[in-house]
Amino acid sequence: MERSVQEQPEPADRSQILKPAAGTRRKRPRTRRPWFRRMLVLAVLGGLWAGWPVLCRRQASSALKLQQPETAVRWLRWADLSGLSKLETALLRCQTARRIGDSQAIRSSLQALETLGASPRRIEREQILALAHSGRMREAAPHMSRLLTDLDGDNRDVSCSYIVGFLRAQRYREAGALIDALMKDDPENPFPWYARGRVFALQQLLPKAEADFREALKLSPDWSEPAIELAELLHESHRQRDAMPLFRKLLYQQQFTVRAAVGLADCLKSIGEPQQATAVLEQARDNGQADAAWWIALGRLHFEEGRFDEAEPALQRGLLLQPWADDALFTLAQCQRQLQKDDIAAENFRRVEDFRAALAKLRNLQDQITASPTNEQVRMEAAELMLKYQDPQDGVVALQGVLDLNPNNKQAHKLLADYFDQVRPATDQGRQQAGWHRQQSE
Repeated sequence: MERSVQEQPEPADRSQILKPAAGTRRKRPRTRRPWFRRMLVLAVLGGLWAGWPVLCRRQASSALKLQQPETAVRWLRWADLSGLSKLETALLRCQTARRIGDSQAIRSSLQALETLGASPRRIEREQILALAHSGRMREAAPHMSRLLTDLDGDNRDVSCSYIVGFLRAQRYREAGALIDALMKDDPENPFPWYARGRVFALQQLLPKAEADFREALKLSPDWSEPAIELAELLHESHRQRDAMPLFRKLLYQQQFTVRAAVGLADCLKSIGEPQQATAVLEQARDNGQADAAWWIALGRLHFEEGRFDEAEPALQRGLLLQPWADDALFTLAQCQRQLQKDDIAAENFRRVEDFRAALAKLRNLQDQITASPTNEQVRMEAAELMLKYQDPQDGVVALQGVLDLNPNNKQAHKLLADYFDQVRPATDQGRQQAGWHRQQSE
């Protein structure tokens, strides 16, 4: 049977299969020249290099919106690697330093803006926000409306700085108005919930404070500040089992390592686990050497275990760092009584009574300030008590609040001059402030 298609015999060595047909020339494939490939690679790398700081700044901005300034710091460090867009990075660094509350970083970031040639308007804006954040509302408050309506600025950042400042100056009504406005304009922003929670906590409205701290954490689960505030509030309410998971999580946050360790140790001690409490404090020993709360917590543990010889120096070290810790002073007096140092113990018990009487009076004055924020006399009396019986920084902010009401209050200027004269280590800025306030007090 004939085939419809004639089959060709297959060459034995297959050589014909590999050869091109006669009379045809095989075309060489086109290849890009080496210089073109190099230019393409360089263009891609250049684009990545130029876009790298933009990407890092976007990530830093997102972190700040979620109230995670430590994460923003890391992204800004990465942005610096390219050496490009330094001015924009420096502006974000100003905002980050304010969120962290690092006064040295705030000064450094402002100096960097000037060095990089930022416009006077931008520098002035950051300087005003730094003043607001520090509670110096006499200088900052007159600029608030202008900054809030500046279309080129970040209104949320302005609101946050002024809220912090008003709270520090104990001007709760102004702070509350800004908090309400920010909640309305930016309902996904966790900051106003945290700020209002702080106000409720100061007013001892603990259930309301707890609800606001939880809402802030719902909006920003990794934000450390409402977490530590909530943990301490739960501990204060004797809900140690609820507080302990929060404290454990915060042990690994550099900003709150010691504070969380102290809180967790106190919880463990309360539920009858003193050995675990000691282990937690030892874990934070390196970070706790310059922290009064760590030494005081360690001293209390030693005291409750009957190790009075070890408790006394630990408590003394803590009180050297924080002289206004009246509870620690009371424990020290008890310890010294056990060590048969009766005269010293009696003197410290007397000091504790003075502290507690002053703090009771201060709480009464603060209630009066809340009811009547413009009462200069009450504010002045409260500020003097804060300087003597609380953290002196709180007293300084309170005195600045007095000067907001009356810039010519000579006693407030005198106390501020005395404070800045005594601050160690002395700085040029401190000497300038002391001299200016001394001049105003005469």
